[in-house]
Amino acid sequence: MTSKIWLLIRILYNPLGAIAEIKARSPYIISGILATVSTFIYFGLFNGNIAAIADLFRYPGSPAVMASLVKRSIGAASPVLFLAGMFVPACLLAVSLVGRKSSFTYLFRLEYAGLASCVLYSWAAAHLIMLIPDWLFLDPKRLVQGSSSDAVQLAIWLAPMPYFIFLIGLSLKVIFKLSLPRTAGVVALSSLSLIGIGLIPRLLFLVSSPFILFMLIIFLRNVLGDVFSAQRDRERFRRGLETATLNPADASAHYNLGLIYEQHGQLEEAKICFQRAIEIAPDEVDAHYHLGKIAREQGRLPDAIKYFDAVVTQAPHHSQNEVWREIGLTYFQANQHQDAREALERFLENRPTDAEGHYYYGLALHKLGLAEEAASQMRAVIEVVRTAPAYKYRLEKRWMNEAQSFLRSQS
Repeated sequence: MTSKIWLLIRILYNPLGAIAEIKARSPYIISGILATVSTFIYFGLFNGNIAAIADLFRYPGSPAVMASLVKRSIGAASPVLFLAGMFVPACLLAVSLVGRKSSFTYLFRLEYAGLASCVLYSWAAAHLIMLIPDWLFLDPKRLVQGSSSDAVQLAIWLAPMPYFIFLIGLSLKVIFKLSLPRTAGVVALSSLSLIGIGLIPRLLFLVSSPFILFMLIIFLRNVLGDVFSAQRDRERFRRGLETATLNPADASAHYNLGLIYEQHGQLEEAKICFQRAIEIAPDEVDAHYHLGKIAREQGRLPDAIKYFDAVVTQAPHHSQNEVWREIGLTYFQANQHQDAREALERFLENRPTDAEGHYYYGLALHKLGLAEEAASQMRAVIEVVRTAPAYKYRLEKRWMNEAQSFLRSQS
């Protein structure tokens, strides 16, 4: 419990690390509680929530005081419910449309719990961090007495939003590994749903209806039940692997735990697990391969080449020859374009229908001054994607778009 609450503090000074851990653990219940409490406290400075709590101690058991406190608590929880029920699905839909990662249904089942936890932690952090400037520049006593203008009330609502949107952008980038332009597009598209927060006061009457509330609970149980159940199963599996790693001779447990960390963006934890697997079993080719991918992603290109060399020494056709694509991408990042060309040529000899390989091979040729050959590769990318099966087309469409953009820029 304490570690989950500490994540709220950590997100203020190490947002990337905190978001990766929040996504991995997906503490959606704690995140919902923290978001509700932070909303209650933030607006409590200006609308009398804190005074209502004081009245509860001053007049214990008073029905009027209890009713007022319940109403205020529902008001604090309503933005949180809106985020969980509207904003998070809007983000997933935007990722599906802009990021072209996968279908909305697939993303919803796989990523809802993690993204919802990150969104609610971000909401809590944004409101808590704005407590101090609001306290300094506004007069809470005047606002509680109702002497503030509509402009001031709007400013209070909007003050946490820039930092909240910033954290949402980081969350989307960490969880879905989007490029900066695509992240900006997803944030812009999904942020349109935040306009609906202004309708919350008009919709609170729905919660007061027992029948509507009952139907809402049944609907959410059916929709989110499988999502949260799958998340709990993944968490139990991760804990089981962590227990298995206590065995000093079990390299596979360290490797599998590293895969989970890598999938959730916790690259430092993944590195530790993969390195431990190699210490136990030096011929663990898969661990070398993933250490190379992590090193390339982090910009440690010499380390990436070292790990990939260890892979091809033991298994030249590892992972259906994808190791050669990774080597080519590493050399390309290092501006060693001739080496990148040779590695990608070897990859495409065995994987001639790989759109990403053709695209980066074309870029390497372009850097070497071979304009016509580069354009030919970009046309090959377009042809490969257009003739791909439906399930593969959606995943590789981005490479066709990139190739078309390249050809337009050259013409």
